[in-house]
Amino acid sequence: MRVKSTKTVSDAMSPLIHKCLLLLASILLLASPFSQAQEERVTITTGFFPTDYPPLFWIDDKKGIVQKTLDAVSQRSHFDFREHYYPFNRIIHKVGNGSLDLEAWTSPQWRERVADKVYFTEPFSEHCEVIVQPKDSLLKINRPGDLQGKRLGVVQNYTFNTFEPFFQSGEVIRNNSKDEEHVLKLLEKGRNDAALMDELVARYLMKTRFKGEFKLGKTFDCVPITFMFSKSVEKHGKAINKILQELKSEGVIDQILEEYR
Repeated sequence: MRVKSTKTVSDAMSPLIHKCLLLLASILLLASPFSQAQEERVTITTGFFPTDYPPLFWIDDKKGIVQKTLDAVSQRSHFDFREHYYPFNRIIHKVGNGSLDLEAWTSPQWRERVADKVYFTEPFSEHCEVIVQPKDSLLKINRPGDLQGKRLGVVQNYTFNTFEPFFQSGEVIRNNSKDEEHVLKLLEKGRNDAALMDELVARYLMKTRFKGEFKLGKTFDCVPITFMFSKSVEKHGKAINKILQELKSEGVIDQILEEYR
């Protein structure tokens, strides 16, 4: 005689429900780190000048070297960078007092007055000043003394350590302009005998706006390039430093630079 089962439909479904619950729990467990990472993205406020400074950055949709470097860091981390626009000296002051997180693309040699209030990453690139001359100039410039009695075009408010004693003594005549493009415009018009400026900017301008007009000479005052963080976000700065060194060792930063040379 067949024995009648005492199991109910509910009892038969229990193993299936149990498996489904386990599967759902596993999915949630796997998904939670991703969700948490998305929720915990950290915004770093970053100072930029209020006007374009090509090829380092533009303030419209076009991206320069600094912005592409920040994007490369962001893609490998949980950090986002929000641009804030201030005059040159105010950026330095605000990072020093903690009201702004980051000045990107700077050097400890340029920021000695706030050095005890900030954290500098390890270097990941280099900045050099370079002599620019008209392409047909016969003047040979290997040291500041070679410009004795000559006019040297430079950007106003910038310090050029090797040349400062010669400017102060009057041996070399310093002629200031508001930016590198205007320095080259004066050189183009014969108002200066030579110019001294950021090599990266000089190469970009000679490639895009002054094709075939100038030649580059000797470099001076080369310094390491770093990021400068407020002490209040030093922990984030150290994490970003590791990423910058990875980008440097993998050649990513050199690839970004090469786009503008």
